[in-house]
Amino acid sequence: MITDQLYELAFLYKKTKLWQKLWDTQLFAITLTEGRTGYISIMGAGGEHNALALYIGQEGLDSYRKMVTLHESAVDPLVFKERLMSQKCLQCAFESKDELSKEEREEAKCYAKAHGIRISGKNAYPQFVKYEPYCYPWFLQNDQDQQDLCQALSAAIALSQLLEEQQPETLGFCDIRSGVIEIPLLAQQEDHYAIGRTEILPEQEEQYPIPVISNDMAMAKVKKLKKMGVWECQIVRIPQAVQDEPGQPPVFPVIFLAVERTSSFLLPVSPVKQYEEHPEQLLENFLEACLKQETYPAKMSVRDQRTYTFAEEFCKKLKIRLRLEEELPVLEDVKADFFHRFGGMSEEEEQEELVEMLEVMQNLSEEELAELPPELLQRLEELSAAMQMLQGAEEEQEPPAHQLEFEGSYVISVSLGTGCYRHIRISAEATLFHLHAAILDAFAFDDDHAHAFFMDNHMWSRTAGYYMEGMDDSDRSTMDYRLGQFGLQKGSAFKYVFDFGDEWTFQCKVLQELEESTPIPRIIRKRGQAPQQYGGWEED
Repeated sequence: MITDQLYELAFLYKKTKLWQKLWDTQLFAITLTEGRTGYISIMGAGGEHNALALYIGQEGLDSYRKMVTLHESAVDPLVFKERLMSQKCLQCAFESKDELSKEEREEAKCYAKAHGIRISGKNAYPQFVKYEPYCYPWFLQNDQDQQDLCQALSAAIALSQLLEEQQPETLGFCDIRSGVIEIPLLAQQEDHYAIGRTEILPEQEEQYPIPVISNDMAMAKVKKLKKMGVWECQIVRIPQAVQDEPGQPPVFPVIFLAVERTSSFLLPVSPVKQYEEHPEQLLENFLEACLKQETYPAKMSVRDQRTYTFAEEFCKKLKIRLRLEEELPVLEDVKADFFHRFGGMSEEEEQEELVEMLEVMQNLSEEELAELPPELLQRLEELSAAMQMLQGAEEEQEPPAHQLEFEGSYVISVSLGTGCYRHIRISAEATLFHLHAAILDAFAFDDDHAHAFFMDNHMWSRTAGYYMEGMDDSDRSTMDYRLGQFGLQKGSAFKYVFDFGDEWTFQCKVLQELEESTPIPRIIRKRGQAPQQYGGWEED
C-alpha cells in the first residue's frame, strides 16, 4: 500500500512541471539514507512519458547510461528490447487511468477524495513502479523503496524552486551524454536543500556470465556424438515475460539460438529464467538438446561477446572451433521469425497466421496427411473446428447492412459520470460521426483525439466497435454508418469513447423515437457542469 506521504509528494511534484525545465539527460544526484547515492532523471520534456526516475548506486547509474545512449536504428530489434529491459530504477510516473490496475486507480482516487483533489486531464494518475533488470515493471516492493522515492520527489520539488530564479546551465546541468565528470548534487540541510557538485561514477565494463561446467557425464556423452557443420549462435532475451508466482514480478527468459548454417535447422534449446544468476542451466539445456538430436557443432560462429563468453569454455573441451562474426545471415532469418512470434503479434495477426497454416495443411494430399503424426492430425481437426465456429460467429455478428431501418429521429441521453448528462435530438439518417461531433459540442470538448462507438454497450467490443475514419485496425468507420441502421429503440444502450489515452467514456441511451426529422442535432436538455477536458490536477 502506498503511503499518504508518497501520494502527497507526487501531487506536489506534478504541479511543479519540472519536465518543462529539464531534459531526461540532465541528470542530478541526491544523497539517500545509509550514504547511498541516487541519480534522478526528469522525463516528460518530449511529451511522451511523464515521470521521475531514481537510479540508485553504480548498477542503477550504468543502467541509465545504457538507456540514454540507446538508438533503436543502431541495433537489431531483440537487442534493443533487451536494453530496454535492463533498467534498474524506481519511478513515479503519471499515466492515464487505463494504464493502472484497478487497485492502483482506487487507491489514488481514495487519497484524492480524502484530500480535496480532483483528478482530471491527460496522464493524471500517479503510478509508482519498480524496474529490475530483465523483469517486468512491478509494484514497489518494500518500505525502503517508498522512502527512497519520497526523498527523490522532495529533492525535485526543491530543485523546481531553485529553477524559478536560475537557469539549469547556471546550476551546472549538462547533457550526460557529453561526457561530463560532475553533475549537480542536492543535499538536504535542516530545513532546506543546498545545491553543490559531485563527481559522477565512471561506467563499469560489462561483465558477462560464465557457466561452470559441472556435468562431466553429459559432456562425455556429447563428445561421442557426430559433429555436424557450422552453427550460427546467439544468446537472445525473449521479449515475453513469464511469472512463477502471482506476487512476484514476471521475468524475461533467455534462450540460446543455435542454427546449422546449411540446413537452417534450429536446435531446440529450452529457455531459462535466471540466466545471470545460473548460466550453467542454459549450458545444461544446450547439452541436453545436442544429446536428443544426436549431434553437435563442428564449428560455432557467434554474434556478440556475451555469447562468445558463454560458449568459450565448453567449445574448448568439446574441440569446437569458435569465432566471432558480424554477419550471420541464417541466424538473422531465424531471429526475424522469432521476433515476429514473440515480439508482440496482435491477436488478429495470430489468427491470420493460423488460418494460413490451416489452409496449407488442408490442401495436403491423403498420402502427405498419412505421413503426419497422429497427434498433429488430431490438433489440425480441433483447430479446423474452432476456426469454423469463429467464422460462423463473425458472420452472425456482421455489421448492419447499409439500409435504414428507421427514418425519424432519436432523443439520446449521453451521460458522463453521475449527475452530468445531455439529451441530444438527432436524425436517424445522421452518421455515428455526426453523433460524435454533437456529443463533443454538448460537452465543450475539442475534437483532437480518436473516438469509437461500441453499439453492443461493451467496451472495446471486437464485433460491434466503430472507429474514427483512418484507423488502421478497423474497417468500420463512424462516417459510414447511420444511426437508423442499428435497430435502435427506446431503452437501447451503447457506449461512446473519446481520447483513448484519457478514455473519456460516455454512456448513451435511447430515450425516444420520433417520427419527425431533425436536420441539425440539438441539445434539448442538459444537467451538470461538464468536466474540463485538460484540467490537470485541481483542488476543489
